[in-house]
Amino acid sequence: MVLGVDMNSLLSYVEPVVVVTNVANSLFDTALLMEVYDHLNGTAAGSSDLVQKEVARFYMIYNMIYSLAPLLTTVLLGRWADCQGQKVLLVVPLLGYLLGRLLLLFTHIFQLPVNVMFGSAVINGLTGGFPAYWSGINAITALRSGPARRSLRLNILEVASGIAGFIGSVASGHFFLMKVNNQHGLLLICLCLTLYLLSLLYSAFILRYPSVQPQCQVPTEVNDPSPKRYSIQMALLFVCYLLYDFGVTGGENIISIFVLKPPLSWDAVWVGYGKAACYVMFLTSFLGVLILSKWLSDTSLVFTGIISNTSGFITMAFVRRSSVYFVARSMMLFSCIPMPTIRAQLSKQMEGASYGSIFAWLQSAIALTDVISTAMFNSLYANSVQSASNFLLLLAAAICWSSTVPVVVYSWREKRGTHSSIAGTDSGQRLIAEELH
Repeated sequence: MVLGVDMNSLLSYVEPVVVVTNVANSLFDTALLMEVYDHLNGTAAGSSDLVQKEVARFYMIYNMIYSLAPLLTTVLLGRWADCQGQKVLLVVPLLGYLLGRLLLLFTHIFQLPVNVMFGSAVINGLTGGFPAYWSGINAITALRSGPARRSLRLNILEVASGIAGFIGSVASGHFFLMKVNNQHGLLLICLCLTLYLLSLLYSAFILRYPSVQPQCQVPTEVNDPSPKRYSIQMALLFVCYLLYDFGVTGGENIISIFVLKPPLSWDAVWVGYGKAACYVMFLTSFLGVLILSKWLSDTSLVFTGIISNTSGFITMAFVRRSSVYFVARSMMLFSCIPMPTIRAQLSKQMEGASYGSIFAWLQSAIALTDVISTAMFNSLYANSVQSASNFLLLLAAAICWSSTVPVVVYSWREKRGTHSSIAGTDSGQRLIAEELH
């Protein structure tokens, strides 16, 4: 009986889905980047600047489709999940991942134009894509945890995602160089698709989902004062989240492209190492939450993460050697703290039955922010390859720093006592011993 209870408990965790899917995502990212770069390099007569422009334009279009298409379906999937269960928000997007990214295999084998991958972005987007998938992951985790330990649980999700990404990124370059039928990259793509299939099967047939009263059956209060009570509080956190995401998305897009050109001129192995260094930030940010939350409030933790990321972007703007790149990454060790911490605070102000739709709305807003950021940064970079990388990374740093403004206002309002305080990661830290027992 105890074994049955323990097994049910183990099968209720979404971390296996996060780990397997994120390893697959990191393998796919490297495979797509190298496939696009190799193809465009062969059609650009060896001109490094021309290749950089074409790669930037490809990713601008690809990321815009990938981010915009989910806006048509994510909220609908979220409402469906609130009525039918959170399984919808995992199975449908994972099926889209598998089908959409199967196109990369066809593109590689049959030497199709890389523009075929725009179809992959459409398939991924119309099945919810990352916004629906991550909404489901966060909704299930929030439902499985109490308010006191929710910040800790959501940060555990981030570190699980980061460790998986690190493993996948380190291995991706080596798998890409392994030849199958005298072709580079085929093994990497096949392994990626296999992992997506495993994640889909686990989510569809093995994972135990939380049972909550469907929102469509919950009577609503006409004069419910809670939305008005938390409107300013939620708006400030929301604006902070979106500004920070805008700067991070734009900066990371530029970094992923400029490492391929001189003076760094990275190959697939170094690209994998660079992505792995990026994923290490998930682990260091999680450790930062565990340690610093003993002395710092949630607001101070968010400040710490913003400062860390800003300083890293500023240093990255002047990178001319690979060693300095990793120094800049080490300065960004706490940059993953703000997002899960803010999400945890927002979740504590919602009814459990509405997590699916609320998180779907949040991820949809983030997807739209990512589209605008990608379009702006990639367009500027493509029009001025030689000097744009320095300027755009400094611009990304400035935008990230501007996200401190709503945090300052939030903190000021909190000190004035104009709204009720929100429990943060401190309480989650105090319950670590309980989690271990």
